[in-house]
Amino acid sequence: MLNLILPASYAKEIDQNRLGLALRETLRHQNINEEASVTLRLTNNRLIRQYNLAWLGVDAATDVLSFENAYTDPESGEHYLGDILISFEKARRQARLGNHSLQDEIEMLFVHGLLHIAGHDHDKKETWERMNLAQDAILEKIGNPLRGSIQY
Repeated sequence: MLNLILPASYAKEIDQNRLGLALRETLRHQNINEEASVTLRLTNNRLIRQYNLAWLGVDAATDVLSFENAYTDPESGEHYLGDILISFEKARRQARLGNHSLQDEIEMLFVHGLLHIAGHDHDKKETWERMNLAQDAILEKIGNPLRGSIQY
Protein backbone atom coordinates (compact mmCIF):
# COMPACT_ATOMS: atom_id res chain seq x y z
CA MET A 1 0.00 0.00 0.00
CA LEU A 2 1.23 3.46 -0.86
CA ASN A 3 0.89 6.15 1.78
CA LEU A 4 1.37 9.33 -0.20
CA ILE A 5 2.05 12.69 1.42
CA LEU A 6 2.13 15.66 -0.90
CA PRO A 7 1.03 19.27 -0.91
CA ALA A 8 -2.16 19.97 -2.84
CA SER A 9 -0.18 22.14 -5.26
CA TYR A 10 1.83 19.06 -6.32
CA ALA A 11 -1.13 16.66 -6.48
CA LYS A 12 -2.52 18.02 -9.74
CA GLU A 13 0.78 17.31 -11.51
CA ILE A 14 1.18 13.71 -10.33
CA ASP A 15 -0.60 10.56 -11.49
CA GLN A 16 -0.97 8.75 -8.18
CA ASN A 17 -2.17 5.58 -9.90
CA ARG A 18 1.14 5.34 -11.76
CA LEU A 19 3.01 5.63 -8.47
CA GLY A 20 0.93 2.75 -7.12
CA LEU A 21 1.82 0.75 -10.22
CA ALA A 22 5.52 1.52 -9.70
CA LEU A 23 5.26 0.30 -6.11
CA ARG A 24 3.47 -2.94 -7.03
CA GLU A 25 5.87 -3.75 -9.85
CA THR A 26 8.94 -3.06 -7.70
CA LEU A 27 7.60 -5.29 -4.93
CA ARG A 28 6.91 -8.06 -7.48
CA HIS A 29 10.35 -7.69 -9.04
CA GLN A 30 12.05 -7.85 -5.66
CA ASN A 31 9.91 -10.76 -4.39
CA ILE A 32 8.51 -8.66 -1.55
CA ASN A 33 4.98 -9.25 -0.27
CA GLU A 34 2.75 -7.11 -2.47
CA GLU A 35 0.69 -6.12 0.57
CA ALA A 36 3.68 -4.29 2.05
CA SER A 37 3.36 -0.56 2.73
CA VAL A 38 5.65 2.36 2.10
CA THR A 39 5.30 6.08 2.65
CA LEU A 40 6.28 8.48 -0.12
CA ARG A 41 6.50 12.16 0.68
CA LEU A 42 6.96 14.69 -2.09
CA THR A 43 8.53 17.76 -0.58
CA ASN A 44 10.68 20.78 -1.36
CA ASN A 45 14.43 21.34 -1.46
CA ARG A 46 14.48 22.99 1.96
CA LEU A 47 13.02 20.00 3.81
CA ILE A 48 14.95 17.32 1.94
CA ARG A 49 18.13 19.30 2.62
CA GLN A 50 17.35 19.21 6.35
CA TYR A 51 16.89 15.43 6.23
CA ASN A 52 20.04 14.98 4.15
CA LEU A 53 22.05 16.95 6.71
CA ALA A 54 20.51 15.22 9.73
CA TRP A 55 20.83 11.65 8.42
CA LEU A 56 23.75 11.69 5.99
CA GLY A 57 25.70 14.76 7.08
CA VAL A 58 25.36 16.37 3.65
CA ASP A 59 24.25 20.01 3.73
CA ALA A 60 22.61 20.06 0.30
CA ALA A 61 19.29 19.26 -1.30
CA THR A 62 19.13 15.91 -3.07
CA ASP A 63 16.53 14.33 -5.31
CA VAL A 64 15.58 11.25 -3.27
CA LEU A 65 16.22 9.85 0.20
CA SER A 66 15.19 6.42 1.46
CA PHE A 67 14.78 5.29 5.04
CA GLU A 68 14.40 1.57 5.58
CA ASN A 69 12.22 0.91 8.59
CA ALA A 70 10.90 -2.61 8.05
CA TYR A 71 8.52 -3.90 10.68
CA THR A 72 5.20 -5.69 10.96
CA ASP A 73 2.44 -3.97 12.89
CA PRO A 74 1.45 -6.43 15.63
CA GLU A 75 -2.16 -5.24 15.64
CA SER A 76 -2.92 -5.07 11.92
CA GLY A 77 -0.28 -7.48 10.59
CA GLU A 78 0.66 -4.83 8.03
CA HIS A 79 4.26 -5.12 6.80
CA TYR A 80 5.83 -1.68 6.56
CA LEU A 81 9.02 -1.19 4.52
CA GLY A 82 10.03 2.42 5.14
CA ASP A 83 9.86 6.00 3.95
CA ILE A 84 10.95 7.76 0.79
CA LEU A 85 11.32 11.51 0.32
CA ILE A 86 11.51 13.06 -3.14
CA SER A 87 12.26 16.71 -3.79
CA PHE A 88 9.57 17.89 -6.18
CA GLU A 89 11.74 20.88 -7.07
CA LYS A 90 14.76 18.71 -7.91
CA ALA A 91 12.58 16.28 -9.87
CA ARG A 92 11.06 19.11 -11.91
CA ARG A 93 14.51 20.56 -12.69
CA GLN A 94 15.96 17.16 -13.63
CA ALA A 95 12.96 16.42 -15.87
CA ARG A 96 13.47 19.72 -17.68
CA LEU A 97 17.21 19.10 -18.07
CA GLY A 98 16.58 15.58 -19.33
CA ASN A 99 13.76 16.70 -21.61
CA HIS A 100 11.26 14.20 -20.20
CA SER A 101 8.11 14.43 -18.11
CA LEU A 102 7.97 15.23 -14.42
CA GLN A 103 5.87 12.09 -13.94
CA ASP A 104 8.59 9.92 -15.50
CA GLU A 105 11.24 11.52 -13.28
CA ILE A 106 9.24 11.04 -10.09
CA GLU A 107 8.44 7.42 -10.97
CA MET A 108 12.13 6.74 -11.59
CA LEU A 109 13.14 8.36 -8.31
CA PHE A 110 10.43 6.41 -6.47
CA VAL A 111 11.60 3.08 -7.92
CA HIS A 112 15.18 4.07 -7.07
CA GLY A 113 14.20 4.74 -3.47
CA LEU A 114 12.25 1.49 -3.26
CA LEU A 115 15.26 -0.46 -4.48
CA HIS A 116 17.39 1.12 -1.75
CA ILE A 117 14.79 0.07 0.82
CA ALA A 118 14.91 -3.44 -0.68
CA GLY A 119 18.65 -3.54 0.04
CA HIS A 120 20.22 -2.35 -3.23
CA ASP A 121 23.03 0.15 -3.45
CA HIS A 122 25.27 1.62 -6.12
CA ASP A 123 28.48 2.28 -4.24
CA LYS A 124 30.48 -0.50 -5.97
CA LYS A 125 30.58 -1.52 -9.62
CA GLU A 126 28.88 -4.88 -9.10
CA THR A 127 26.12 -3.49 -6.87
CA TRP A 128 25.65 -0.54 -9.26
CA GLU A 129 25.21 -2.93 -12.19
CA ARG A 130 22.68 -5.05 -10.29
CA MET A 131 20.67 -2.04 -9.13
CA ASN A 132 20.77 -0.38 -12.54
CA LEU A 133 19.49 -3.54 -14.24
CA ALA A 134 16.71 -3.94 -11.67
CA GLN A 135 15.64 -0.30 -11.96
CA ASP A 136 15.63 -0.40 -15.76
CA ALA A 137 13.61 -3.64 -15.81
CA ILE A 138 10.97 -2.20 -13.48
CA LEU A 139 10.73 1.06 -15.39
CA GLU A 140 10.37 -0.82 -18.66
CA LYS A 141 7.61 -2.99 -17.17
CA ILE A 142 5.57 0.08 -16.14
CA GLY A 143 6.13 1.88 -19.44
CA ASN A 144 8.53 4.51 -18.13
CA PRO A 145 11.11 5.47 -20.82
CA LEU A 146 13.98 6.40 -18.49
CA ARG A 147 16.95 4.01 -18.50
CA GLY A 148 20.48 3.99 -17.17
CA SER A 149 19.84 6.83 -14.76
CA ILE A 150 21.85 5.54 -11.79
CA GLN A 151 25.21 7.22 -11.52
CA TYR A 152 28.20 5.19 -10.39
